[in-house]
Amino acid sequence: MPDLPQFARFWMICRKPSKPHHKTEPRQRYSTLADARNAAEGMAAKTGEPFLILETVAIVRPTDRSFGGLDL
Repeated sequence: MPDLPQFARFWMICRKPSKPHHKTEPRQRYSTLADARNAAEGMAAKTGEPFLILETVAIVRPTDRSFGGLDL
């Protein structure tokens, strides 16, 4: 997988879904993994629930045509 340019990279946090129908609803972007980790640790300590850190992995544009899979 090619590395994304720095301007395109960001991290978000969300509560870990406990059931298949639960939604993840990340709401804030973090510019570094360390910032996201600090926020996730704070939220986990505050709520007593596990949190996930999500990272961008690809940019998909309207003109992309992968037909059944991501071409990374």
